Amino acid sequence: MSDTIIELQKRDHMLLDELLQRYERATPIGRRDTYREILNLVTTHAFAEETVLFPFSRRVLASAEAITSELESQHQRINELMKELEAFEPGEAGFEVRARELFPLLHADVRNEEDRLLVALEQRLGQEELTRLGTTWAIAKRGAPKRAHPGIPRRPPGNLLAGIPLFFVDRMRELLARWRRAPQ
Repeated sequence: MSDTIIELQKRDHMLLDELLQRYERATPIGRRDTYREILNLVTTHAFAEETVLFPFSRRVLASAEAITSELESQHQRINELMKELEAFEPGEAGFEVRARELFPLLHADVRNEEDRLLVALEQRLGQEELTRLGTTWAIAKRGAPKRAHPGIPRRPPGNLLAGIPLFFVDRMRELLARWRRAPQ
């Protein structure tokens, strides 16, 4: 049986918490690698939320507009910070200043999602609907951009229209970066 949206979200949130803890314990090189994992997780997770979870929630929950608007605002600031972080490496002052703003914001986003939105969905929907929503969310996550893109809209259809080509651009950038790092 497939996982529900609640299970998938909480699994990603637990992984994020583990990555943030690992980042704090890591050496500068370990921080760079861990931050890449954080970036990948956060951007794909948020994209799936913004294209699947939030629009669905707004259709079925009276309270969802206020909650999702707040979450989208948090996502926007998270994207802005992650975009700014591209100019620095972990350990550099500019990176660490932005990370000190970013990481607590990620924790707040998780709490808002789990304590407000997911609780409301769990109370409103049955297991079958939560599972269908989870499946759709997981598909969107697999096709999501893997970098911060603060300039794209947070809501459909704008984020979907921008997200499709960005998925390919981001994958191409990853391949080029791996190629550059590969031993010659």
